[in-house]
Amino acid sequence: MGASDNLAVADQPSRRSRKKEQTRRSIFSAAMKLFADRDYDAVTIEDICERADVAKATFFLHFPNKAALLTEFNERLTADLQERVNHVTGSAEDKLRFMVSALVDDWEQNAEIMRKMVREFLDQPSLPEAATEANAGLLDLITDIVKEGQRAREFGNKVAPELVAAALVASWGSFVSAWSSNREDIPKSAGEDLLDIMLNGLKT
Repeated sequence: MGASDNLAVADQPSRRSRKKEQTRRSIFSAAMKLFADRDYDAVTIEDICERADVAKATFFLHFPNKAALLTEFNERLTADLQERVNHVTGSAEDKLRFMVSALVDDWEQNAEIMRKMVREFLDQPSLPEAATEANAGLLDLITDIVKEGQRAREFGNKVAPELVAAALVASWGSFVSAWSSNREDIPKSAGEDLLDIMLNGLKT
């Protein structure tokens, strides 16, 4: 086997990985377009496969069910949010406030699709496990910001960063659930209000 053959063999896993990611993106993109055009419940996995031009078995290689597309949606939003947070100069508090504002903006920009997807997501029997998986990236991002604030002595060390992240994400999930039901008693400022309470406490 020559050097060129060795290079070809070494490149095969990379090509397979790229092809796999392309297929996943194609399925996700097809689903998002269908969800935007129709009611979420009216879109079947078969519809998504037809739009993406893949076999049903291929869909299940990438996503266990339709609701798993919300996890993918969250992961993409979180990756984009991470990139934007990396460019925020200032304190850890500045980064947290930017993040909360960005999440509200993301919700408003994708409200229709999110509203359709959240309803089925909330109906999952294993909701706690699914929610943890869907929000893993966001939990990690908040945890890292809080740790940064604690190292800089901007925040106290009495509360574990992971607990702060869990509280913020759980509350955010409640807000999203309320907004998906068109409730008007939860203002869009709820995320910032919650952050104020966590940073400053109820005593003034």
